[in-house]
Amino acid sequence: MLSALLDRIGDWPPVLVLGVAAVVLGVESGFLVGMLLPGTTTLVVLGLWSSTSETHPAWPVAVAAVASVSGALTGWRRGHGRRALDPGSHRRLRARVDPAVRRARSWLGRLGPVGTAAVLAGGHWVAVTRTLVPRVAGGAHVPLRLAGPVLVVSGTAWAATVVLLSRALGERVARDAGWVPAVVLAVLLVVLVVRSARHHSHATP
Repeated sequence: MLSALLDRIGDWPPVLVLGVAAVVLGVESGFLVGMLLPGTTTLVVLGLWSSTSETHPAWPVAVAAVASVSGALTGWRRGHGRRALDPGSHRRLRARVDPAVRRARSWLGRLGPVGTAAVLAGGHWVAVTRTLVPRVAGGAHVPLRLAGPVLVVSGTAWAATVVLLSRALGERVARDAGWVPAVVLAVLLVVLVVRSARHHSHATP
């Protein structure tokens, strides 16, 4: 599939390739509909394309990082001070999602700065959480002075890592390494949940 996609965009001008990638990555991390978009696959394609087109990797890395971080900050702003979903959203979807988002916001608000930063950083490396975690953090009133730098560093590291690895290793990145961030995030969440539970038990008389 990736080979066919590369053949299709092979004749596109670099500005168009980078522009389309920026839109996909920005929407993926900034809006709920972005959960349906292939963020990591887009980075893999950028890495392969930069290799075959002899484009310097700094260009796709910079474009991808700016787009993804900007989207994440947009998600934080949309979540900040708002309800779990926008008022115009489907009522049935609201009924299912709102309670889970409220619990996530409450839990994130109890983690403290270090735990919150860890969740924000780890969340940017995994599909779906890349869309939801900044929004939940905004709803939990995580300050921008904490969320902003973490998202910038994590988003840039994610973009650079995937683009450069796919440029060096090819399609193996998409097949073999896609599960690694999810496992790391899962372990991180388990540690934070245990830590939060212990803290709560010690605080309860």
